[in-house]
Amino acid sequence: MWYCVRGWALALLAASAVWCQSPVNVVFLEPLATVDTNGAEITSGLLDYRRVADPTRYASWIKNGYAARAFRLYREAYDIVHPGHGIPDYYIALVKGGNHAAVGFRLRERGHLQEFAKQPYILLDADPSRFDVTLLHETGHMAMALLAGGRQMEGETMSGIPHTTAALTDRNTAYSEGYAIHLEALEAHVSRDPAVLQRFHREKVQFGDGPQRTAEYFHHSADLATYSQSLARYLEVRENNFAFASAFQGPDYLRVQLEKARDFATLRDADQLLQSEGYYASFFFLWVIRGTGIPDDHALDLREGQIMRAMQKAFASAGDTHQQPWLPLLVREYMKLYPAEKQTIVDALNDTSHGVFVDPQAAAIWRKHYMASLRLNVAKMDPSEVNAARKRWREEVMADPDVLLSRIGPQVYCELIGPKLRLEAFPGDLRVEFDVNTVEPGIMRMIPGISEEEIAKWLGERERKPFTGGEDFRERGILGATPLKALDFVRW
Repeated sequence: MWYCVRGWALALLAASAVWCQSPVNVVFLEPLATVDTNGAEITSGLLDYRRVADPTRYASWIKNGYAARAFRLYREAYDIVHPGHGIPDYYIALVKGGNHAAVGFRLRERGHLQEFAKQPYILLDADPSRFDVTLLHETGHMAMALLAGGRQMEGETMSGIPHTTAALTDRNTAYSEGYAIHLEALEAHVSRDPAVLQRFHREKVQFGDGPQRTAEYFHHSADLATYSQSLARYLEVRENNFAFASAFQGPDYLRVQLEKARDFATLRDADQLLQSEGYYASFFFLWVIRGTGIPDDHALDLREGQIMRAMQKAFASAGDTHQQPWLPLLVREYMKLYPAEKQTIVDALNDTSHGVFVDPQAAAIWRKHYMASLRLNVAKMDPSEVNAARKRWREEVMADPDVLLSRIGPQVYCELIGPKLRLEAFPGDLRVEFDVNTVEPGIMRMIPGISEEEIAKWLGERERKPFTGGEDFRERGILGATPLKALDFVRW
């Protein structure tokens, strides 16, 4: 597949037949001033760019499997939003430290600034290593912004650390990041590129001396040290492991939020799944590869297009992007668009979530089955009970998709006063922040003076009825004076 690199030096090639078969026109940009890659480019207005004078320097960087999938995905999103408008421009701004997507910029040409206020684009460091996995991931964000009408998914900052696949964050971040991560998992799963196979499929094992990234001694720390945890973004996502609670229950925010170890007897509830980018990634990944064998690229592209069409409808029906339960909304729209696949996507959601969106007994049903399996107690595994429940969940959602919204509460921000976090790779101390409706017991145990009885009451009360805000939390008498004094609900 050929890809088009637009620029003054390549203008004559635009007329060739092969050139016009490209799914996108890649336009390389460079900033007119220094860009702060710590986030200012998203919040400080439109940045100014010009076209790169010699784009041929970078043309070879986008000839890989990741870029090929990224460009097909972006073209599909563009055609959904702008049907019949031809080949879209795909903008890459070469910015030192850049590794994310943004919306809106100004382009200087012939002495004038032209504004592209709703145009998604990527900021990437001018380093070939950024033009494979990172480019594909950020294209997911670009496609989502297109489908949302030129809007980015703005996070609510529900977590004290930058988002990560294993952690609970906020709904918008989880939805956006989970969608982008599933593209990484997909390419890791289907690629035949030797470097990709070595990275994700353990085709080489190195004992003795070697770099931390590849030496066997460091196997369980090397991925963690990347922070993004690329292996977990494939292996744990493929296995849908983030549908389950953290295995670490002690008072340690980083271990609860960052470690990939899971307690497979304990499901995350519906609100937690909506804040889990790992679970979102698993849902999208497993949906597009469903079947008895690995689909070819044509089938994968078709399925990605169907997801994006449902996503666009969900954005339109939601009106805004604040606190929305995106997955149930997307499934509801998918059921309308593709009635022939209605039952299949309902089963996909119920199976990957183990029924927690529908049934208050879903966690108990799973735990009973899992613990019986752990003990090899065949008599109590009871697949007939499980299958009866799964049939009931399917029938309920098929009859009324809005049942998927019945067990969802609001996000309620809280900050722990006093204790701080430290990640050496990030400057300064980080606040301990969480949502009282989803926070896991290990983080609750960080609250000074909290008892096990109070933790149990907290969990039981939010299961009975999600908290509506800080005042509701206080009025229910969950905590005594000392632990309650350590919590700040000021933001909301």
